[in-house]
This record gives sequence, C-alpha cells and structure tokens, in this order.
Amino acid sequence: MADAFGGKAVRVLLLLLVENVLCQLARESEDLVDFVPVSTMDVEAVVGRTASLPCDIEPDSHEDRVYMVLWFRHAGGKPLYSFDVRGRSFNKALHWSDPLAFGRRAYFVTMSRPSALTVDGVQLDDEGVYRCRVDFKNSPTRNFQIRLNVVVPPHQLLLYDEAGRDVAGVVGPLEEGGNFTLLCELRGGRPQPSLSWLINNKPLEEHTVLRSDGKLIISRISVTGAERSWLNTSVKCQATNTPLLSPHERTARVEMNLRPTSVSIVDKPGQLSADTEVTLVCVTHGSRPAAIVTWFRENRKYTRGKHSEFSNETSTLSRLTMLPQPEDDGAAIRCRADNPILRVALEDSFKMSVVYRPVLTMSLGSTLNPNDIKEGDDVYFECNIRANPKEHRISWYHNDQLVTQNMSSGVFISTKSLVLQKVTKKDGGLYACRAANQIGESSSQAVYLRVQFAPLCAQLTPQVIGARLDEPLRVRCTVSADPADVAFYWQFNNSGESFQVSPARYAVSTGGTSSELRYRAASERDYGALLCRATNAVGRQKKPCVFQIVPAARPSPPRNCTAKKTSKNNEAYLTVRCVAGYDGGLNQHFTLETVGDTGRILENSTASKTDLTVWLNVSWSELEAMPDDEVLTVTARNSKGVSDPVLIRDLVYKDAAKHIEETTRLTSKFPAAAAVAGLAAVVTAAAAIVVLLLRKRNEATSTSKRPSQSVVQVDANGRRYLIAYPAPADKPDTKPDILNPKAESEPPRVVLESSDSKTYTIKEASQPCKSSYLPPAPEDDMMPQR
Repeated sequence: MADAFGGKAVRVLLLLLVENVLCQLARESEDLVDFVPVSTMDVEAVVGRTASLPCDIEPDSHEDRVYMVLWFRHAGGKPLYSFDVRGRSFNKALHWSDPLAFGRRAYFVTMSRPSALTVDGVQLDDEGVYRCRVDFKNSPTRNFQIRLNVVVPPHQLLLYDEAGRDVAGVVGPLEEGGNFTLLCELRGGRPQPSLSWLINNKPLEEHTVLRSDGKLIISRISVTGAERSWLNTSVKCQATNTPLLSPHERTARVEMNLRPTSVSIVDKPGQLSADTEVTLVCVTHGSRPAAIVTWFRENRKYTRGKHSEFSNETSTLSRLTMLPQPEDDGAAIRCRADNPILRVALEDSFKMSVVYRPVLTMSLGSTLNPNDIKEGDDVYFECNIRANPKEHRISWYHNDQLVTQNMSSGVFISTKSLVLQKVTKKDGGLYACRAANQIGESSSQAVYLRVQFAPLCAQLTPQVIGARLDEPLRVRCTVSADPADVAFYWQFNNSGESFQVSPARYAVSTGGTSSELRYRAASERDYGALLCRATNAVGRQKKPCVFQIVPAARPSPPRNCTAKKTSKNNEAYLTVRCVAGYDGGLNQHFTLETVGDTGRILENSTASKTDLTVWLNVSWSELEAMPDDEVLTVTARNSKGVSDPVLIRDLVYKDAAKHIEETTRLTSKFPAAAAVAGLAAVVTAAAAIVVLLLRKRNEATSTSKRPSQSVVQVDANGRRYLIAYPAPADKPDTKPDILNPKAESEPPRVVLESSDSKTYTIKEASQPCKSSYLPPAPEDDMMPQR
C-alpha cells in the first residue's frame, strides 16, 4: 500500500512540474517573440450552439512540423487552450483547456481544413477577439486573430390583421378584387433582425415599417385587387439576423370566396315526350365554396321530379329527373349556379319542345247560362285544343255516341265548335270532344247540357186499371220535368161528362214529380178515363197521362201462340211464345200446363213489359214422358180468374196417326160449351148493337138521360174498344165520384173492336192490353234466359 501510494504521488508531482515548465516556456516565448498584428476574421455563433474558430496549422514545407498551438483572448498573456506536440507524435498531442475559460466546452479539431477550435454551448460572455499562435519546428511563429460575434435569434414573431386578430394560419376568406392588410410584429434578436414579406415565396418589396426601436419591429403590407390565382397561396413574414439559422417566419394560407366561372346543361335534348322520364345534367365550375344548383321553369323554382347533387371544392354536378308535361312545351328550363356567400350566379337554359297527345278543354258557349237553357233554345259548345304536333282530327260525342253534322236537324260542326239549334229534351246529357295527332288520341272532360222542358208522362200511357165497384184505388201519376218543381191537375172523362178532380183528392209525393189520386168507382158511370197533367216554369204538359178505369175482369186468352223445338247447353226444349191479351185490369201471369185426367202446371211466366211477349219453356224429355191422353195448354190468370185455354197444336208428333188421335181427343175434352159460348156471344153482340143505336138516338135528343146499359170506350194500341155493361134499372143519376158506393155489377157482356172507329168486330168479353207488341223474334231468339 505504501509503495502504491508513493508511486501516485510521484506521478502528480511530475505532472505539476511539467505544467509549470510549459507555462514558464510560454511566458518566455511570449517575452522572446514579439506579437505582430494581423487582420481580424469575424466568426458568428448562435448563442447556445457551437462556435468554430479557425486556425491554420499547416507548415510551409514538408520538412517542418508544428510544435505547439496556443489560444489567447485579446492580448492576454495567459493561454486559454493549448495543443502541444513536442516530443510526441501529432496524433498523441496534449490538449489543455483553461477550466476558468472554456473548460470542457472547447476542443481543437485538427481533422478539418483549416483546423479550428470548437466551442460548444456558446454563451454571450464568449463574444470577443481571440488569437491563435502556431509554433513550428523550423518556420516562424504564426498568429491569427478571430472576432467571435454571438448572435441571439428573435424570440417572438406575430402575424395579425388590422383588427389585431391572429390570422391563425389562414388569411381571409377574401373576395375576388378585394383588399386585405396584414401586420408582422417582431420582438427580441441580437443583432437587430430584419423583416421581409413573401407571397408565393416571392419577395414583396412594398411594405411599411411602422416601428423599429431595437426591441420591437412592426411591419405592414396592404394588398388590393385580390386575384383568383391567389387561392391557397402563402403569405410569409420572415425575420432573420444570421445566416447560421433559417429565418424565423409566420406563414398564412390565402383563402378566397370565388364566383362560378361556368355553368352548362350537358347534352340539351332537342325533343321531349310527355310523361316519359328524362334526366338533365348541369355542371358548374369555379365557385368557392361549391355553388348551389337550382332548377327553374321559366321564373319559378322547379319542384317536380328528383334532384341529386355532387360537389367538390369548386365544382358541382346536378341531375334533374323529370316527367315533362304538355304545359312544359315551349317553356324555358334553367340551371342556376349560386355562390351562397357572394350572392352571385351564372345560369344556362334551353326551351323545351314537348310532344304530347292533344289536351282538350271543352266548355259551353261563354254567352250561355247553363242553368237557363230550355227546349227550343240554340246552344253551342267550344273545344279548346293544345297539341304538339297539331291535331289532324276532331270529333264530337253526345253520351258517348258520335255526333255528325245534320243541317236539317240543326246540328252544325265547325273546326272547334258544335252548334245545336232548337234543342229538345233528348239533346240533354254529356258532351265531349276528341282530337287525335301523331302521338295519339285524347278526350276532353264531359260537359253536361241541361235542357229544361215542360213535364212529360214518365209512364206507359194509357194505362188500363181494373177495379171493382167501391174498391179504393191509389192511382199514381209520375212525370219527368226540368225543373222538377211541378203542379199537378187531375181530370175525369167518360162518354157522358168531364170535370176537374178536387186537389183534396190527390197529393204530390216528395220530389215533386209524382202525384197520387185516391179514387173509388161508386157506380158504372164512374168508369172512364183519369187524365193527369203537370205544369212547371217551362210550360204545361201537352199530352196528359191517361188511366182507363174499367171494371175488373178475368184476363183474355193469350194470342198468336207458337211452339218450336229449341236447344240450349246440349239439352232440347219446347219453347212456347205468346202475346199477352187483355189483363182484365189486374196483374196477370201465364201458365203452361197439361190437361188430362190429372192436370199439372209445367211452367209459370209473366209477360215482357216492353212488347208483352210471353216465353214458356219445358224440357223435351218431360214432353216425351207425357201420357197420350194429355195435351198442352196456355192460360192467363189474375185475381178474377183464369182465361180460356189456348191449345198448343203444332207439336212435332212421332206419327200422323197419333196426331189425328190427339186432335179427336182434344175435341172431346171440350164439349158443346164452346158452341154455347159462341152462340151467347152472337146474341149479346146483337143486343149491344141495338143498345148502342138507341143510346146514340137518346144522346141526340137529350143528354140528361142515361141508357139502360153502360158503354165504356177505351183507346189503346191504335184500336178502339166499346165495352158494354148492364146497368140496373131505377137507380138515381149520380155524378162519377167516389162518394156513392154501389154493389158490384155484372161483368161486361160484349166487346166491340174497331181499327177505324167505323166498323166494329165482335170479340169475347175482354179488354185490350196495355201496350203494343213487336213482331215475333227470329228462331235464334225464341229461347229467352230463364
């Protein structure tokens, strides 16, 4: 331990001795070598960073070599740093740094050219003039003087607008042609920094320094007429006081609101079809923020269809899917691009050409009052047509029936109008016009023509009503009229007298077009005709509704009966067709039945109300199963009884013998009753003729006396019937009214039928039917629907 400690002490003493020797040599060298002033080199270093003080130690010749390098501050005699090569190789030179000066912050670098003393962590106190002295083995000593300038960079740089708001990296947004002002404020820096402005990295010379006092610098720029190209460019304020550092700067990006530069409807269609979907595309560029695209039809915003939009920073694409309508033909469609902030817009447009079927609007003539048209007035309609292409055909319809021009009937058709002269009730109804072009045909809305008319009978007339004596009747009279507010008048007529019925005897039903008369035949003279008339604001009913009140009787047999074999659905039938006879004034129905030992009804039916035709059908297989002693008959029935039967004789029998046998059987089934009835009819007819002659003679001499028989005249179906009724003797003469109830009289004895009111034919005791009938239908129609 003692030996080791003694060795360390010896080494420390040797080092101290060497250092003292070096210092002494240095002082001796400094004293011996005079300092020769040289030029000063300026070196800058940023505070806190590394300074490099150059010193050339290369000898003039290869034979020479450096011995020692010493660094001094100003003309001080004590070195700050030494580099000693004496007695050792260059790579093993001794470095020494004054701990009171640079200490460990300094190091002499010989690898660089020239060599340099580097000082880390430069401080403000390090600023000054330094001298480097280089001693060579052979060459004279060299001296280099270096002035170290320590730079302090600026510590704060602000960029704000004239209102003092920090621009926060963005200037604006600016408008095209607009102005803006920016200020740059710099604090700190040594030496004093300089300020500069750059736009898009290009220096801007025109700026104003508002303040510069060594501690604070404020600079301002004002720019007018901002251009579109400035969008997204940079504005920089730079501060610098040394090339050793990048300039201290604040940068702001220019934001701008830009007007749209273009708008266009792409591929404008030349022709559109009504109700056919089409998509229009509009593209706009240049607007910032992105333009809002709006579609207009003429000067109104287009709200129909579907609108979709796609956009980026400066472009917008808009799609409009629409269904063109006829009213769009010739209208302008516009695409408008609006900058939502600048309130400026561009637009593009085109006129739509829409092809469509005719569009029609029909109306009654403008000079006519639709609520004041009466029979006999002249009427005209107007049809307004819009069509593309132009219509080539116009037609008119009344209740869906084509109207053609008929001058003799007062129907005139011009290009777009229809004239009806002296209209009647049948001219009322729905009218429409139709037009066609190359696209298609269409119809207008229907216009109702109301033709006011005097009342008309809405029932079949005359009607025959059968009634017993003292039987109360309710006779309903219905009319059609426009206006429907009518007043009714009833009248009674017979061969002897005529008078008005008191209004107390009838009432008008709700609605005003029906009236019901309460009537009762008290005696034979109360049988006759009831006439019903109505009056409204247009006029009085011209032809009255006629109700023939006759004594009720059993019906007359059917007439003109035929039978044929028909088939339906692969099944054979016997179809019997008859014409109804007089119903006896009561509702009647018809039966097809068998007559034999045990009669039975095969079919029931009623007559058609239009032509009084009766259809009776029975299965052919059922006929074939009939016994040989049965025959077919048709009879009419009402509440008074059954008519005489009509024998069906024209059946297709299996053989002629059966036909002969059947005919004999039929004759035997109806005994001499038929002959007796015929004889009674002849006698009764003769008596009636005598009575009629006496009655006419009595009427010529006196109208106050009534004949012994009552005769009722009935006109129906173009024929006249005289019906004779026996009148009981010694009865008081009363007026036809419903006040005197009488006992039921005997049925009529004779009926005389005439077609010319001059010649009369004797008929069975029956009355004519209610209305005429049509000729028999062809064979195909012989089988009616059941």
